[in-house]
Amino acid sequence: MTQLKTFSLMTRSVRISGEVMNIFANMPHLVDVHLSQISALDRLPESHKFPQSLRSFKLSACAIKEDPMPVLEKLECLVVLRLDGYKGQTMSCSAQGFPRLQNSKLLGFSNTAEWKIKAGAMPKLSHLRFFRFPKMKKLPKGLLHLPSLNHVELIDTPLSSVGDDNTLKKLRQKGCEVTTYSLGPSLTLLS
Repeated sequence: MTQLKTFSLMTRSVRISGEVMNIFANMPHLVDVHLSQISALDRLPESHKFPQSLRSFKLSACAIKEDPMPVLEKLECLVVLRLDGYKGQTMSCSAQGFPRLQNSKLLGFSNTAEWKIKAGAMPKLSHLRFFRFPKMKKLPKGLLHLPSLNHVELIDTPLSSVGDDNTLKKLRQKGCEVTTYSLGPSLTLLS
């Protein structure tokens, strides 16, 4: 499968380890990886074990135990990132991380309260979606350093007091469209 460009795997309640994901190291032409319905993933393999041509990575797991950002941010061609199920309390992106990322959707981060973003990270990110971050009390200040960010969506992410979040206010002042939604019995637009 050394010429494979797209890899998609959907499993039911299967726990996989980062070592199992090392199969990607032998698929240098992969540009799109989609893994879904994984029951648990302790950690991702090291970034050099991913195909360096990877442009889209989508991972949905019931529990991702270790912060995936330090691994994924080193994939220099990554443009689209969708992560579902990280269970850690904090995550971080270093300066120079995610140099080409444009679109990111982060879902079901049920324990994550803080996201540290260093200046210089994600310089091309234009669209960011948070979905179900119940413990996040305020937006990361590092979002203010993202020059291309023009749209942020907060869905079922009840920031402690949305109107008082300085980062949110400053993003809007910079011209970034910020929308918040609450999903309950029916979809409600909050702002």
